[in-house]
Amino acid sequence: MRKLIYLFAIIVMITTIGMISCADNQTSNLQQTGLLDQSGNLITNTLIKTNIAYFRGTIPIWATNGKFDYIITTNTNSEIEIKYTNEVVYPNYPEDASDYYSIIVPYSGKTYYTVSYKDTNRLKQIWLDQIFRKGQSDGKVFAIRNRDNNRDIDNFQNLHNHNGESRYDYYYFKDNGDIVYKGGDKNHWEKEYVMKKLIGAVIVNYRKITYRTEPQNGKYFEDKWENMEELTVGAIYKMATPVNEARELFKSGGATDGAYDFIACRKEYWYSWIGKNFTVDKVTVTRQFNNTNFMEILVLNRHRDYDNMSGCLGVDAYYAYYGDYRSQEGDLNPNGYTAENYPYMTDEKLYFGKRPEDIMPMLTHTTTFADASRGWRFMAMPGHKY
Repeated sequence: MRKLIYLFAIIVMITTIGMISCADNQTSNLQQTGLLDQSGNLITNTLIKTNIAYFRGTIPIWATNGKFDYIITTNTNSEIEIKYTNEVVYPNYPEDASDYYSIIVPYSGKTYYTVSYKDTNRLKQIWLDQIFRKGQSDGKVFAIRNRDNNRDIDNFQNLHNHNGESRYDYYYFKDNGDIVYKGGDKNHWEKEYVMKKLIGAVIVNYRKITYRTEPQNGKYFEDKWENMEELTVGAIYKMATPVNEARELFKSGGATDGAYDFIACRKEYWYSWIGKNFTVDKVTVTRQFNNTNFMEILVLNRHRDYDNMSGCLGVDAYYAYYGDYRSQEGDLNPNGYTAENYPYMTDEKLYFGKRPEDIMPMLTHTTTFADASRGWRFMAMPGHKY
């Protein structure tokens, strides 16, 4: 029977090197990341370009979402066949592929790990080891500098004066991994708010922004990104503070605006349309995560820095999102949400215990919180715990 192929829009480039037992799921002697075979060798993945992909049962939403010019048919093997006008790239898993991957996790203690994608408890612990900088033994943990906080490692957790307000302006990780904003709200400077709750962890790719997009006739565009070849750990977080509550608490034009953006992921995008007159315009998109079921995968990105400070990591959010970009801020039921796509934004079971090759295509959006193009200075920086 034909081996079923799961199309995905990432390119995992892996090189064969060395050997290590897959039974060692604590550390890895390998200095590269990727899928391992049954003997512990990194698998050389031959990338195949094709115009046809096959599925049995339900077609994953990501196989057609955002793709154009395709035809869906059913062949004689009762397989669903999708023919694309343009070539697509997918991996061809060898028969001896194991459940194990080599991943890189800086500051966690061992840097490289060999771990099964099914071992969600171990992956969660690796994430905790990273945010608490287990490998450094210097008494410091990671905290996250807020959007407009431009202070260095020695000062970003200090009280500061912003427009006459004396307040803190950073996030810290609780012992269980939850993320707390220590900066009050727009009316109460001394309060703390749990922003995101840790649910678990999975294996993902690092991502990078490839270019900022420009408008074209009749189309709406986001910035373009691609998956890098390196695999790491990503933490699944659910919103403890929904977006409309965050707007009421933090949107002020002051320091706490960054806490709103940490939930809303506001971004100015181009769109254009052709009516009586050709129009090019911009719209500020707000991520309408309007209840505590909505989720994202957070990654501390070793390839992203804002101020070239040693020992710091970028903060990226990967997530599925299907809200219409023209939905207004505060909409309780944004256009675009359907019974089909809603689970991809809210149901962590679709991601837990899955291979990164299956996870990444479901994550249709990326927000880079350390983003010089819009002056966002969110950074994971070594500091004290609370």
